[in-house]
Amino acid sequence: MQNASENSTKKDINRENILKIAQEIFSKYGYKKTTLDDIANAVRKGKSSLYYYFKSKEDLFQAVIMKEVDILARELDKVVNRNTDPVDKLRDYILTKINTFRNLANFYHALENDVTALGFIEEIKSRYEQDEIRMIKRILIEGVRKNEFEIYDFNLAAIGITTAIKGLEMPLSAGTYGTVNLERSVDIILKIMCYGIMKR
Repeated sequence: MQNASENSTKKDINRENILKIAQEIFSKYGYKKTTLDDIANAVRKGKSSLYYYFKSKEDLFQAVIMKEVDILARELDKVVNRNTDPVDKLRDYILTKINTFRNLANFYHALENDVTALGFIEEIKSRYEQDEIRMIKRILIEGVRKNEFEIYDFNLAAIGITTAIKGLEMPLSAGTYGTVNLERSVDIILKIMCYGIMKR
């Protein structure tokens, strides 16, 4: 007979498997075109067994998005906590963000496309933007402490850089520049961010 912890582990494994497959299907067909039947067939379970883990398609999609947000947050957190030069840290942050973003199709599409009808998307976007501003601010404060940056308003600078990165996500992930060398592109952008475009 199975004990409670074995049941709990099995349930977690099943849930993770459903999430992994749902992540692939949602990223391939998008939220609107994906049905719970598609996911149930891919998982090789009845649709009713999906309801054991998730209340609805929206609930499952939210779990997929939250998983991707956590992956991105963990990757960026590693960069921010590294003991590196602030300029390198900013470069690594942008590179990590765009590289990770390229692999997180659901979160990317949820931010870009018309799934804002789903209430939780706006909430996640808002929380994610605040987290990002906080992380960039940490890098900037460190840069000023090490006498590498000169910044008079950390909040405004962090918002500006975050907005610039957000504007780059789409072209550097999937747009015209989706195939160009990412490191070279980020170096060019970083040069503009740090030194401006004024001739010296």
